[in-house]
Amino acid sequence: MPSDDDLTRWICTLRDRLGRGDLRGVDPIELGHGTAHLPGVTTVRIMLADLADIKNPAGSWNGDDVGRNMRHRSLLDDFRRLRELLG
Repeated sequence: MPSDDDLTRWICTLRDRLGRGDLRGVDPIELGHGTAHLPGVTTVRIMLADLADIKNPAGSWNGDDVGRNMRHRSLLDDFRRLRELLG
């Protein structure tokens, strides 16, 4: 099973791919939460923004360490699923 470091590297690569426009035209990605109705690139942008918010001490999860940790684990699981789908 790939490590969290591998996932972190993959997320950095995903961010680069998004910035280069490599994800334009990606079909909707079913990860739950209504993502099947969004262009794939929109789902990726939302996930990356959510991850940045979780990592920001002044972000929307400020003061809710338990909720932040639970959301972070759930989001990383979604990134793992996304990695399987996108390759």
